[in-house]
Amino acid sequence: MDQINEEIQEKPKFNTKKFIFISFMVDLLIFYFAYMWYVDNQEKKEPVIENTSINTNYKIVEILDVSCNIDSDCETPMDYLIRSSCPYTSKCLENKCNVICPEF
Repeated sequence: MDQINEEIQEKPKFNTKKFIFISFMVDLLIFYFAYMWYVDNQEKKEPVIENTSINTNYKIVEILDVSCNIDSDCETPMDYLIRSSCPYTSKCLENKCNVICPEF
């Protein structure tokens, strides 16, 4: 009976602090590798190209006195929008808004 008691007492006990530390480190590694995978995939994405239209030929109808950086900064005046002779739109060229008529 004494041998059985000695064998039971000699078994290593479960160390809760060590288990929590190891679990935390494994979770930290998983998070790190997931984050690095995410960052690598973000860098590989192709940048969005502004104004990728098939038709690049257009006629400038009027240069407006409005400063701009991108096409969405420009608004087409209403008197051009109501006309049916051309699908007028605005385009930012050389930091100025221009009313253009696409040529088909």
